[in-house]
Amino acid sequence: MFDIFIVVAILVTFFYVIQKYVLKQEDTKRYQYRVKGPVLSANEGAFYNALVAAVGEHGVVLTRVAMSSVLTPHKATNKKAWFIANNYISRSYFDYLVCDARTLEPRVVLELDNGKALDKGKVEREKLVMQVCKSANLPLIGANIKLSYQVGKLRRLLATHIDLIEPDKEVRFCKRCGSPMILKVASQGEYKGRRFFTCSRQPHCTYTENYNVVFDEMEQNALPTLFNEQ
Repeated sequence: MFDIFIVVAILVTFFYVIQKYVLKQEDTKRYQYRVKGPVLSANEGAFYNALVAAVGEHGVVLTRVAMSSVLTPHKATNKKAWFIANNYISRSYFDYLVCDARTLEPRVVLELDNGKALDKGKVEREKLVMQVCKSANLPLIGANIKLSYQVGKLRRLLATHIDLIEPDKEVRFCKRCGSPMILKVASQGEYKGRRFFTCSRQPHCTYTENYNVVFDEMEQNALPTLFNEQ
């Protein structure tokens, strides 16, 4: 009986030494790796560059962000439910994520339609993205690959969710009469505290505009010209 115990102890010690010192050293040398290439395809990279230009200094654009790095299960009844919910998102990602420039808090998710036909995997992933964003109250924008060359349109899509306007630098003209607009803050009513633009010719011109409406530079520059020609 004592001999059997000695043999078992020796075997256990042997396997422990093999696993700790031999196998680990072998594993580090067994596999070699190489860089696959660009993280994004040419189309995805073009869209990323347009998105960065649209956001400017008002946010940080991240790409291929793991869902589990952004979201965590909420109101899970027990640990098992938490792990199941977390596993549900652990293998998926967001195409693009725009975060607050200072805190890196997630602001809006963008999913890119690359124009390719929908397969079962792509459909399931789109359903997952829509469901988790809705559940987490995280804004989701579906964007077409054609927007890679339309920074102005991207800014319009983003303006609802992140602040793209610098009031000290913003020069805005009334779309009704062409006069300069003034930035004001609502002091009463349903929109109390919200910023908005109003025509400097009030009360003669009552045109107002949401603070976060964004226009192309060409559009803005054309307004006073059109007005002067009338």
